Amino acid sequence: MKASDRVAGEREFIAFTALLTSAIALSIDMLLPAFADLRSSFGMEPTSNLPGLTITCIFVGMAIGMPIYGPMADTYGRIPVLRAGIALFALGALGSTLAPNLIFLLASRVLWGIGCAAPRTISQAMIRDKFEGDDMARVMAIVQTIFFAGPVLAPVIGNLLVQAGGSWRLTMLFGLGIAIVIWLWSFRITESLDSANQRDLSFSATKQGLKVVFQNRLTIGYAITLLFSGGAFYSFLSSSELIIGEIFKKPTWFVPYFSITMGVMAAVALTGSRVVGRIGARRLGHGALAFQLGASLLMLILALSTDGVPPVGLWMVLMTAQIAAMVVMMPTMTTLALEPMGALAGTAASTIGFITLAIGALLGAIIDRQITSTVTPLAIGYALYTSLAVVVVLTMVRKNNPDHLNPG
Repeated sequence: MKASDRVAGEREFIAFTALLTSAIALSIDMLLPAFADLRSSFGMEPTSNLPGLTITCIFVGMAIGMPIYGPMADTYGRIPVLRAGIALFALGALGSTLAPNLIFLLASRVLWGIGCAAPRTISQAMIRDKFEGDDMARVMAIVQTIFFAGPVLAPVIGNLLVQAGGSWRLTMLFGLGIAIVIWLWSFRITESLDSANQRDLSFSATKQGLKVVFQNRLTIGYAITLLFSGGAFYSFLSSSELIIGEIFKKPTWFVPYFSITMGVMAAVALTGSRVVGRIGARRLGHGALAFQLGASLLMLILALSTDGVPPVGLWMVLMTAQIAAMVVMMPTMTTLALEPMGALAGTAASTIGFITLAIGALLGAIIDRQITSTVTPLAIGYALYTSLAVVVVLTMVRKNNPDHLNPG
């Protein structure tokens, strides 16, 4: 293969895996600007936080699907399993579009989430198949950069769709279009799993694979770190529209703020992809966690000193800094968690995803339900969860850990 063809192939691979991860963000964020219309459509109170359950249900569905897709992808290959997941993705999007009531919508969002688990799990496994070490961290960071094009555009597009069509249902229909694009593009992507690394799909083989993953202190340590670090973020994602519109009384700020924040996050991710090769994934990830802890403590002090309604501009700056730190942590710590896994990349990615999303969504929901008239619950959640993430790094992740060895 010519060098130019190899570079072009790598670029298309990165773009494809970026779309896979972006599809998840688009599935979530398209609906955010339509929460007010959703409340009106289903007869909710104007300040109801029930629409946030549509976000939680996506994460619950992903948690259900991840343990299934990982072992299957290690057996049948990445692409066939991805296509099966995208079919469920499409069904969930269609059901959400046609939902006659909130219960049907939430059930459809769970199914959509089960479908989302496929691109979430398999994109990471595919990257692990093709790259290692800091090079893998670099690609993860590039994918993360492109990933944030989704959240930047999604609220804007969602808002335009609501204004143009007057219904939140158009934002759900957009998900069906994403599924079709992924399905068609997948036929251009070659299978990344080496046939020599395929595993038997049996209870004993799956049990043994999970045992290897859970016994790896490095992999589980970073997975739990991401769990705590991301727990409060899920709450912010679900409650952001309520916080900006009702607590800060700035409903027209929502889409501009969300877009600016995601633009900052994309810039941070791009910078991380260029820096990681010089300082290493470990130092970059740990530094980002330390920064996140500092931002969390500042948020808590600010919330407590202002009775839970701080100056909106200052709060938004701190919130953006907080999320930007997690943007750096996600690709670097995911890389560090997957690096020892080798042929178990699918099983490991699904396990990490289950830990970070299933439990993380529950942690986020605990905070989200407390947010009514102040941001104090969110500030407390961030400070608590980030502190726990630091404790995990200090106790579970060791510099000279023999678990760096590849289990093959």
